[in-house]
Amino acid sequence: MTTNLHRLACCALLVCGTASAKVDAERAAALGKSLTPVGALRAGNAQGRIPAWDGGLKQSHMARGDNPYADERPLYTITASNLDQYSDLLSEGHKALFRTFPKTYKMKVYPSHRSASYPDWLYQATIGNATKVELTDNGYGFCCTARGFPFPIPENGTEVMWNHIMRYNTRGYRGYLNNAIVQPNGGHVVERDYLELTYVYNNPDTKLEELDNRNLYAMTKTVAPATKAGEAALLHVPIDRIRNQTGLWIYNNGVGRVRRVGEVGYDNPLFEGLVTHDQIDMFNGPLDRYTIRLIGKREMLVPYNSYALYSNGIDYDDLIQPGHLNQDIARYELHRVWVIEAQVRNGVRHRYKTRSFYLDEDSWLVLMEDIYDERDQFWRTSEAHAVTFANVPVVINGLQIHYDLQSRRYVIMNMTNEERDMIEYDWNQRPGYFTPRSLTRFAKP
Repeated sequence: MTTNLHRLACCALLVCGTASAKVDAERAAALGKSLTPVGALRAGNAQGRIPAWDGGLKQSHMARGDNPYADERPLYTITASNLDQYSDLLSEGHKALFRTFPKTYKMKVYPSHRSASYPDWLYQATIGNATKVELTDNGYGFCCTARGFPFPIPENGTEVMWNHIMRYNTRGYRGYLNNAIVQPNGGHVVERDYLELTYVYNNPDTKLEELDNRNLYAMTKTVAPATKAGEAALLHVPIDRIRNQTGLWIYNNGVGRVRRVGEVGYDNPLFEGLVTHDQIDMFNGPLDRYTIRLIGKREMLVPYNSYALYSNGIDYDDLIQPGHLNQDIARYELHRVWVIEAQVRNGVRHRYKTRSFYLDEDSWLVLMEDIYDERDQFWRTSEAHAVTFANVPVVINGLQIHYDLQSRRYVIMNMTNEERDMIEYDWNQRPGYFTPRSLTRFAKP
């Protein structure tokens, strides 16, 4: 059953933190000027290695396989032999990958491009949110908006994490996604899932008075391998998951019935225990077991503009290698990121004692995560390879890799390279489509 739910867990986030005040008009006036409309620094860095944001990719159409930076060559390649030279720009997770796989792991670093772009209405909504949105219910929710990044000028780590979970993903999407558990020798079996998801928040047609604490609705089913085909699940996700519980139903293929189950989250295991439920989508919460600290901003090498990893000219076997992703295909750039640290609260348990998150300033995507176990030993690291589909427009963190460095296994998620059709973005259905009765029909081949 946990395998069914991993496609759905990606959208459920509960954030706990201190109360915050609205940003005053003087600070908010920087949005769209010295700050971008979503709150990033518009200017580049002093050395010129991070460019100024000029609106992002403006390409009117991008067909499958298009790569606006295909002709570029790496500025340099980091290996175990020159690691010390670039250590200040790397996460602890990337340094751990170099230590674990010194002969094969590398990072090809390319020119930086601030490609993130969104619809104009989202920019305007985000700018307006700065002076009216604030945390409610001890950080489990927020008030006063139905669209846009809620906290473009964040005051604390809770607000930063809300920007990640409530980011714009269009009105919804549907399509096939593929995942694999990779053994130390590279052996793997690809699982193929079909997903339909629609948003209430960030749907431009949703009025604030109609939002009613609703975030999204989704259904997913496994179609391959044959041993798992027919498993399906339905999810109704609120914004404030303390005020309203997440609705979760599963379809039992053996008896042909739908039943409602309790909410699954926290450190419940997925993918043979290599991933936890709250690790999907890099982080999906809840956060009530953690104390969150906003460290600040930092220049780092992060996975970015990784169009080659989404190309239909690349097979899954080309992506997957023993120990780690094929680093000849991966792309890294220098960007500014928000750094968040989460520590398990006293008196509660989570198998991940400490977690560090690195969020892109231009999209609020969590691009990297470092994880420590209960003994304070470095354990796992994750990365999400972001791309901008300018024809939509939207920024996605589709391909995600979750490494367990102790077992030398990893999980690769959301591969689409071998699919005939790309994910259909801006797909939308009314909430009434996502019912337990609909799940029975949806689960059928």
